[in-house]
Amino acid sequence: MNETPEKAPMEEISSQSSRPRSKKKLIFSIITCFFSVIFILAGSAVLFVNARLSTYRYVPDEEESTTSTVSKKPIESVEQQENQPVGDAEKIDGLYHDDMVTNILLLGVDDYQPNDPGRSDSMLMVSLDRRHKKLKLTSFMRDTFVSIPGYNYYKLNTAYFLGGAPLQVKTIEKNFQVDIDRYIIIDFEAFPNIIDALGGITVELSSAEAAEMNEKAGVTGAVEGINQLNGKQARYYSRIRNCKFTDPNTGDVYYDDYGRIRRQQLVIDILIENFKNASATQILTLANEIVPYLVSNISPDEMVTLAKDALTYMSYSMESAQVPHNELHYGETLYPSYIGAPYSVLIPDTLEDNALYLNRFIYEDSFPELAEFKLPSEEGAAAE
Repeated sequence: MNETPEKAPMEEISSQSSRPRSKKKLIFSIITCFFSVIFILAGSAVLFVNARLSTYRYVPDEEESTTSTVSKKPIESVEQQENQPVGDAEKIDGLYHDDMVTNILLLGVDDYQPNDPGRSDSMLMVSLDRRHKKLKLTSFMRDTFVSIPGYNYYKLNTAYFLGGAPLQVKTIEKNFQVDIDRYIIIDFEAFPNIIDALGGITVELSSAEAAEMNEKAGVTGAVEGINQLNGKQARYYSRIRNCKFTDPNTGDVYYDDYGRIRRQQLVIDILIENFKNASATQILTLANEIVPYLVSNISPDEMVTLAKDALTYMSYSMESAQVPHNELHYGETLYPSYIGAPYSVLIPDTLEDNALYLNRFIYEDSFPELAEFKLPSEEGAAAE
């Protein structure tokens, strides 16, 4: 790694909080991958129940951090973008940026409180790419070993514990050179009610997945084969990491965190389809369930703008990615003196390559150096 670690903080920090946590909270510490569509769902519902918009907590950047690098440019509507000249993509302060792309970082926390932020157990960036008319979802692996501005090298999700959403944003920006426009914090307690409002989800479980859910999800009834999961069951299903996951479309098998991410992405797909078929009553119910659980630096006016464009974004093709990429990282157990315990992490190989991969995924051919970048497997295929 080329960067020099910065000064460690006075207290020892790991990716696991030192505060007591009940078994219930551990079980309820679920993923946010599914929340890649939450702001769209909330926005669409707000069109029907505008008064509910006031129940989310709007946090202007100045309240959180005067040094936040989150973009200040207001979120514009699709119509505004189409009625003005298309600007060129450019790098600003070392970050890849395009006015035609809005990047919103979604942070799922298990027990958000104003004075005790906890940790961002899941981090997912939604890119509204109006240039290519695509909706792009990037999952950031929480165990990625990165430099946190003002501190030292830690797991990526530790940034949220140290400085909340603004520091999480700056950490991802610094390490992966991508400009993040806004963030949304979501309390995991909303998850079961949201799933139930959309009628649950239908998934196929392996015998191992069913057994683990019956043992640990707090509700029984899961069986091997096709299951209709309620909100509580779906929450735990999205959290499973001890059972292999077999992709129902490709047959590919994934383990550990990789399997969990694939489950999260499957839940996303199902929820999007369920939402497209939702009734007006379900959408109203969904708004009531979602909005009170949101904390964001998206202003009320910007939220309305997103609401008006929700159906347009839902019509875009959707793509997903993971950072670090499977071909661009390796696992290792480190023993940092400032932590004082074994520290199992994912090492980006290299950080620069992962930054190029991420920004190529988001901005495609808008930057020459991104268009030229190739993964190892792509280089091999080109040589054949």
